[in-house]
This record gives sequence, C-alpha cells and structure tokens, in this order.
Amino acid sequence: MDGRIDWAAVWRTALERHRASSGFAGPDTLWKGRGAARRYDGSERMSERVDLSLSALPLRAGDAVLDIGAGRGTLTLPIARLVDRVDAVEPSGGMAAVLRERVAAAGLRNIGVVEKRFEDLDPLRDLAPPYDIVVASFSLAMPDLAAALLKMEEVASGSVHIFWHAGTPAWERQYLALWPALHAAPYRPVPKAEVVFNLLWEMERYPNLTVHRFTEERRFSGMEDALAYYAPRYSAKDERQVGVLTAALEEWLNEEDGDLVMRERSRFAHIWWEKEGG
Repeated sequence: MDGRIDWAAVWRTALERHRASSGFAGPDTLWKGRGAARRYDGSERMSERVDLSLSALPLRAGDAVLDIGAGRGTLTLPIARLVDRVDAVEPSGGMAAVLRERVAAAGLRNIGVVEKRFEDLDPLRDLAPPYDIVVASFSLAMPDLAAALLKMEEVASGSVHIFWHAGTPAWERQYLALWPALHAAPYRPVPKAEVVFNLLWEMERYPNLTVHRFTEERRFSGMEDALAYYAPRYSAKDERQVGVLTAALEEWLNEEDGDLVMRERSRFAHIWWEKEGG
C-alpha cells in the first residue's frame, strides 16, 4: 500500500451515506411534477450566483455548450443568448418540462433539451459533440464520478467547468441542525469540492479552482407557501414533523415587504480544466 487516498471511493461512499440519510428525498422525488419545479422556480433568487458563474465561463458567440443538470435553465437561458447553441441535459421530468416552457416563452431556438441522466446517455446518439464548453452546475449526482468526468471531457473540445459546494452551504447547515429532531437520525452531508478537485488530480487532470461567496435568497408569500417548498425537502410528512419544521422556519425566515425571506451566505467552487489538445 502506498498510502494514497482513493478519491473516487471517497466520493462514492459519501454520496451513498448522504442518500442513506433517514428521510432522504432525491431529485427524482422532489422534481417529479411540474408543480414542484415551478415552486422551486418561483421561490429562489440566485442572480448573484448566476452572474458569478456566467462571468467565470469563457463564452464566445460561435460556441456550442453542454449544460449538464440544467434544471429550470438557470444557466441555460442566459448562456444561450451569448453562444451559438446549447444542449441541456436534465433527467427530472418536472424540471425538463419547466425548462421547455421557459425556452418557448423566451423565444430561444438554439436550445436542445435531453431528458436523461448524464451517466445513462449515449454521447453520439443523444448529444451533438464536440462542445467548446461543458458545464456541470450543482449537478454531480453521479456515484461513479470519475467515469462522469471522463465522459464530460470526451464530448468537450475546449474546457470543462464544474460548479459545486465549497464548505457547508446554508441549506445544509439547516439540515444538519434540524434533521435529528425530524427523523431521529443525523443528516449526512454531500461530498464537497475538495473531493472533486483531488479526484481530478488523481486522474492526472490538473484543474484550476476559484471559490466564490454568494447570497442564497428565497422568498415566500407566507408560511403555507414556505412549507410547500421546504416540507418535501425535509421529508416532513406527519403533524409532528410539520410542527418542528414550522417552528424552525418561524425562527429562520424574516418578513420583508409582505414576504417571508430566507437569506444566507454560502460558498461555491469553480473547478475547470482545458481538454488536452483542445
């Protein structure tokens, strides 16, 4: 044994522990329907994070871009206004539906939506590589992260860009605090950016890394609206759990201009590298 850390195993084990958290609800559950996706769309303001992410990408007018885990199009739509075309990969039916609605409403004709998990798709059949820029923004749900990173690089002709959590984000601090009271068990955090960075180093890719601070803000019309958003995320289903969550939200939310507002500071990492020969 040479004492080296197997970063792929660290990622896989941490992700498995995270998903095994009592009461865990994954994206397939949270974003199954359009209604849930629209509630997400309407409650969250991420303009600061979006601006930071867009400014970090070397976008050019003639580029082809792949957006992995596009969600409702937080990055997809503004990127599409700056480049030639964007392919958006989004596995959740609810999110993909809302994304298509937003693309149509914006009148954008250079966005293709691929409703599949990235790790399941066939790059030649489902995509149109090569892509000048490949982006995975808060979408690293792949247990075999090394294989996913290689697939990202495979379809790239230029650079690959990962945006992921650096340190404990605000929402996870709240999960860690409240989960035992809700589920009589601890919440297991997602693996963070240092694992991604070290895995790439282990793969003999030597990425750049920048850490950004940003404000997370969510606004709700009232407590009922806030509970509709938070209860599924906390798997608060029975009367006791909803009561525990309501008490926490009453402490965490501030009233501003008739809305209830959640606003906290977090960090995210931008990890990127140029494809060799790209």
